[in-house]
Amino acid sequence: MTDQDRLHKNALCDLLMEEGIEGRQDEDAVTRAASLAELAVELGRKDCLARALAWHDVLEQRGIRDELAIILDGSRANAIAGNRYGTKWQWEQDTLAREIFYLRRAVSYPKFNRVPDTARCMILNNLGNRLRVAGRLIESLEYWRRVLELQPNFGMALYNRALSLAHYADAIEDTGTRVLFLWVAHKEASAALASTAVYTHPRDEGARVAAKRLKEWIESIMDVEAAATLNPLTWPDISATKEEHGYRRWCLTNRLYLNPSTDLGRPTVATTDFLGLSSHVVRVDAPHTFGSFFDQMKQEYVSARWMLYEGLSIKVPHFSDRDVPLNVTEPRPTLSLAIERVKAAYRISYSLFDKVGFFMNAYMGLGIPEKRVSFRTLWRSGDKGPIRREFDQTGNWGFCALYWLAKDFFEKENDEVAEPEARGLSDIRNYLEHKYLRITVDEPATNPPDDLALMVSRQQFEAKALHLLGLARSALIYLTIGVGFEERRRQPGRIGVPLEEIPLTPDLPDAEKI
Repeated sequence: MTDQDRLHKNALCDLLMEEGIEGRQDEDAVTRAASLAELAVELGRKDCLARALAWHDVLEQRGIRDELAIILDGSRANAIAGNRYGTKWQWEQDTLAREIFYLRRAVSYPKFNRVPDTARCMILNNLGNRLRVAGRLIESLEYWRRVLELQPNFGMALYNRALSLAHYADAIEDTGTRVLFLWVAHKEASAALASTAVYTHPRDEGARVAAKRLKEWIESIMDVEAAATLNPLTWPDISATKEEHGYRRWCLTNRLYLNPSTDLGRPTVATTDFLGLSSHVVRVDAPHTFGSFFDQMKQEYVSARWMLYEGLSIKVPHFSDRDVPLNVTEPRPTLSLAIERVKAAYRISYSLFDKVGFFMNAYMGLGIPEKRVSFRTLWRSGDKGPIRREFDQTGNWGFCALYWLAKDFFEKENDEVAEPEARGLSDIRNYLEHKYLRITVDEPATNPPDDLALMVSRQQFEAKALHLLGLARSALIYLTIGVGFEERRRQPGRIGVPLEEIPLTPDLPDAEKI
């Protein structure tokens, strides 16, 4: 930015603040609030930033709706982030949860698809960036994929994907998978450098320089051309039947395999659940404690995945539902084996998070009493206390991702959440396990005041079950990545300590899984 540009933009900030938004039409007021926020962040002006945030609060209270509400939420997230930019990366970021919350809310509006493509791309790209800061690379990659579906040449999404895939590769133990990630990262970096790449702001051009460095670094450590000749994204279809083929395609389409390669898109190489717990050091007298625990969680996950697929796929009544008289009440209920399978998948998926917490308590030696362990609360010694000192907050993005994933869940009224639907996920689980969850054929208007049930439509419930299963997949991958980082952190302290190689145990044959 030239000195003349800076003078002009400062003058524009001053003018916007002087004129204010009082008495202005919604569209004009939203445009002014968004413009002031963008200028404040670019210029580093805290006075403008504070004013912009105050305007956003006023406009939300005004009840801004539809497309304007989407633009307002995207702008508010950027304004909130203005107080965080330039600070040192650490697990706890004072404003990050609110930034993610508002960007997610913007994306979740029913009319998000009516917003112009470029604005949608910027919101989705920004959400990916915020999740990357939180360590959640899996979810970041998904949002950048959505950007590239809208605009395949959107430069910032291409560069962000390339950089994140390279970071992801660094956390993967399997050499072949690591090479595959770097190969795809090289492709994305090359696309970000191409003349066809589109950048929406002059400051984004710096991404070209960074993409060039990344591309050259990858070329210095691997033979990119040789990898390309192997066509590494393909793998023979291992489906034995048409039914199995349909299931595997569904898993691949929804990115539900316990396989990091799934996060590259939908390569057939990803159609296996090969994820295992990272190599780790344990006591000789209990060599398989953590490995067997992880295998149990893995089995529960893949079983929940199959139950969900079955529940979503059944198109005719099951014979077990015959001759079971059930009343037709309004709003019309969904009562069938199919929906019970979806419920079972939801229960299992939700239960995996506290099991991850139980695993973490033991592996990290946190010493939390067993009955007090939960995924949401294990990170601090108290509600307001600092993050536990046992966690390395300088580089372990796997555990950092779990810490931020916990903010997608709601336990107590004062919980800070980064997910607008956090309470909804928790309420459904609570009513499903302990009360009365009534799943209806269509969207219920409102719950009758004297009804004991929490009502949710079948379409909504199935979508939430699929979302929850995806989060469970992420949690298991982040767990093994976090263990890998922690083992490397512990390594210097083991110098001189005699270690004994534990013999590998054979895989359980598929024929014995009965």
